Amino acid sequence: DIALSVLYCAADVMVVPSMQENLPNTIMEPMSCGTPVVAFRTGGIPDLIEHRQTGYMAERFDTADLARGIMWTLEQSALDSRLGKSARAKVEREFAIDVVSTRYMKLYAELTGGADGSK
Repeated sequence: DIALSVLYCAADVMVVPSMQENLPNTIMEPMSCGTPVVAFRTGGIPDLIEHRQTGYMAERFDTADLARGIMWTLEQSALDSRLGKSARAKVEREFAIDVVSTRYMKLYAELTGGADGSK
């Protein structure tokens, strides 16, 4: 875990050219280290990457757009660190363990008929 976080922090960009994904840790982990991600707009990836805010969403299977995204992200990262900071903030805001566990508790309460989870 430590070695991975050091690598993610040292990287300027993470490229995930997967053709199918759900909600991949290979995107969430570098974002949590402040490393923007470039990936195809497919599966659950759009739930993680906000186009040109936390990384770059290339059109599905368009390798030229993926290459444009890599270049764009490297250029942005060279100018300032906002892209990486936004990536980290997104993960903290939407995927931190307390946020996710609260969502699960609310869902469980709704499914079991308890408004506040007390049933």
